[in-house]
Amino acid sequence: MRSAIGAWLIERRIARVALIATLLPLFGVISAAIVVCVAIQKGWRESLLDCLIALVLVLGLTVMVGDGVAQVLFSSVSTWGIALLMGGLTGLYGSLILTIQAIIVLGCLALIGFAALVGNPAEFWGPILQIIIEQMQALNVELTVVNAIMELVPYMSGLLIAGTLASSIVALLLGCWWVGNVGGVSTREQFLDLRLGYVVGGIAAVAGIGSLLGMQPLAANLLLVASFGFLFQGIAVLHWHVAKRKLPWYLLIPVYLPAMMGPGFLIILFFLFAMVGFIDNWFSLRRATAI
Repeated sequence: MRSAIGAWLIERRIARVALIATLLPLFGVISAAIVVCVAIQKGWRESLLDCLIALVLVLGLTVMVGDGVAQVLFSSVSTWGIALLMGGLTGLYGSLILTIQAIIVLGCLALIGFAALVGNPAEFWGPILQIIIEQMQALNVELTVVNAIMELVPYMSGLLIAGTLASSIVALLLGCWWVGNVGGVSTREQFLDLRLGYVVGGIAAVAGIGSLLGMQPLAANLLLVASFGFLFQGIAVLHWHVAKRKLPWYLLIPVYLPAMMGPGFLIILFFLFAMVGFIDNWFSLRRATAI
């Protein structure tokens, strides 16, 4: 059954196109989620038309302002393009899990392709990151760890793709939640059963071994991208146990609370969830007999 939000979006094209366009700059995840929702419910062609109309609106407003047309065009095409792909796959095959597996594999392939194209990613990202730092300093933004920021240069490709995948998966989950059921199964049940499978698990395992053997930075970047996928699988494991054991939802609060206590705690929580997800992928931590 569709949620009230999903039903409202499906029935009102003008409103949803306006939301897709206006939410993009600050709330890109919600904008992408609307595209996903429409693609699942009405097909990718209908959603593509929404995106084209929204793109005309966004570019028109940007031209009126007079700056940043190229950035807005790139942001629009990348955000809505990925959302269209995810919504189209989910609507076609009726599987949230398959879509998440597919975009993570595509993210890994994009990372390898980018490394092959530019040769040395560090040489590509170094000048860009330096320009960003200089612009922030010109705005009187205090940067006390410039050297630490520059040390991220070899891993910028992995960080960019992993961040894009993470926000895209959130948009996919939100869009599917608005739809309600995917392939005759509730979005909640599909998420609780999330398992990335042996292909993504194999990529992560090989990348981890490659990192230990010094195959840097490509192996580390691949591991980073795959780890963001296992982050969501780890979260699914936690919620599966809460649901199947019929535990009160507020027990999740102390688990997620550390994420609000600073980046250090957030990183620790990320690694814990990713580790749980990776282990569950090979040795199931979701056993009905244990309940």
